[in-house]
Amino acid sequence: MCAGCSRKFLKGLVPLIGLIFVFALSATIAWSKDLPCSFKLTILYMNDTHGHYSPEADRDGQMSGGFAKAMTVMKKIRKANETEGRITITLLAGDLFTGTAYSAVFKGRLGVRLMDAMDFSAMAVGNHEFDYGLPNLLKRLKPDMKFPLLSANIHYKDGSLVFKPYVIKKLPNKKCKILILGLTTMSTPELTHPKNVKGLVFEDPVKAACKIVEKEGENKFVIALTHLGVDKDKKLGLLCPGIDVIIGGHSHTSLFEPLKLDGTLVCQAGAYSKYVGRLDLDVKNGRIEDYKGELIKLDANVPEDLQVGSMIGKYNDKMSPYFGEVVGSSEVDLDGGLASVRSFSPCPLGTLVAYAMAHAVGADAGLINGGGIRDGLKAGSISNRDIYGMLPFQNLIMKISMKGADLESVLRHSKDLPKRSGGKLQTYGIQYKTSGNELLITQVGEKSFNPDEYYSIAISDFLYSGGDGYTEFAARAKAVSPDGLPLNQVFSGFIREKKEITKGLLESLKNPPKDKN
Repeated sequence: MCAGCSRKFLKGLVPLIGLIFVFALSATIAWSKDLPCSFKLTILYMNDTHGHYSPEADRDGQMSGGFAKAMTVMKKIRKANETEGRITITLLAGDLFTGTAYSAVFKGRLGVRLMDAMDFSAMAVGNHEFDYGLPNLLKRLKPDMKFPLLSANIHYKDGSLVFKPYVIKKLPNKKCKILILGLTTMSTPELTHPKNVKGLVFEDPVKAACKIVEKEGENKFVIALTHLGVDKDKKLGLLCPGIDVIIGGHSHTSLFEPLKLDGTLVCQAGAYSKYVGRLDLDVKNGRIEDYKGELIKLDANVPEDLQVGSMIGKYNDKMSPYFGEVVGSSEVDLDGGLASVRSFSPCPLGTLVAYAMAHAVGADAGLINGGGIRDGLKAGSISNRDIYGMLPFQNLIMKISMKGADLESVLRHSKDLPKRSGGKLQTYGIQYKTSGNELLITQVGEKSFNPDEYYSIAISDFLYSGGDGYTEFAARAKAVSPDGLPLNQVFSGFIREKKEITKGLLESLKNPPKDKN
């Protein structure tokens, strides 16, 4: 480059650098905090409780977890904080219900009443809050909530918000305020039945959060209460630096210590009411000067709060006549953990459920998404309570007719999903081989596989409606019997018919009938 050209280039570059500097400085000022107060704050938090309100036996046979134990911990911490002059807020990061018989029967009402009694400060909307329909959430449950239900990124098609986006809490004898905003995963339309969120739009949560922080976050301590998953929370913390603390859910991650991302702390407390998270913050002039976080395990050493325990007991009594009924037994333990049912490899429980579905509608094969199975079955007696805890969703069994080539496409979809995705399919009646990225079906039902032939498949209406991203069913399959019975009721009848799940029955499901062709 000539000397004159270099001088012209540098001369033109200086103003550009100046503009970049001014922009960066103004952005820094926009996100900076200059709060005139200091305070001590404790955040108590839970997430993804999924209807696990009662203590349950852990691996050692000890009764652990549940809301009554959580209340004992919360009361103790709140009382100590009052003595110290420390502020306490209590948050739940979504998915209050769906996962046990309590939710299947009461459709979230018990969870709401428990949260009211436990004096929660706010709750984020999780994807499973929609499982019993939007009217159930907005008209039946929300009016009873003594706490705000938050989500800033869900709106109707006309742009109006469905839920309150945030709340601002004034601190006693302080000039500063705490802003708590709620966010919900954009994947909700794939994770609940599509009819449950019809007419709703799920905006990019990062975009929604940044707009609120920029507009309302000045001179406020900002907490994002999210149901996005820990990886999305990390992204949120980095892209929206005005957020001080993220209390998250959805990924069921047990963060025994907070993650620190520059000036943002990320916390999450596992799932199924096993822990109460605690984050102690010392804030000076609006910034976190010191912090300490932990997960408090609700083990056998934690006593149950009598008031909350009594509430749960009364609802338990209402369920007893039906859910206490024993419908059969199992000779073996059937694992319902995520690693088993959310795997492309077949597991005994997944195969059994898929078989029960195919058996009920007379189909060649059955498919069940692993995320639809929420618990296992232990050896011994099986009650309706066990079945509804294992299959809590009100999904209907459908019989469809699908071309072999399209069925192969569905299985490739399942195979390519991330590890432990709820969309991983468990199957019955479909024999296939895999080699690297290749998948080849060899037999469906009692017939040799032909990509041009049609096969009858039992699936849930959740999958047919595009749940877990399976658009192939509605686009390429024909619904033979669209209005089936609820899966949990069908499985209860199946166990009653078989009387006992034996090792022999499970082995027979691995070995399909001999090809008749």
